[in-house]
Amino acid sequence: MVDKPYIPRITFEVTLEQKERADKHLGLYGTRKAVLSNVLDSVLDLIEQHGSIVIGILMEKDKPKQVLKSLVQVQKKVEE
Repeated sequence: MVDKPYIPRITFEVTLEQKERADKHLGLYGTRKAVLSNVLDSVLDLIEQHGSIVIGILMEKDKPKQVLKSLVQVQKKVEE
């Protein structure tokens, strides 16, 4: 019998709505892993660079959207 290499996994609960939305938008084979792996890397990079404030922003339901909108507005002003 050949031992398979260890493949680490992260498991967490999601709502039925989240599952259905993920199936709809990330249903292609391999897409979910590719997208969520990049998201995890980006979040961990931000936490390493800016500390726990990033966790606080992400924990508040609408805060990430507000921060992104603010960054887009700033970028538009810089480009003008």
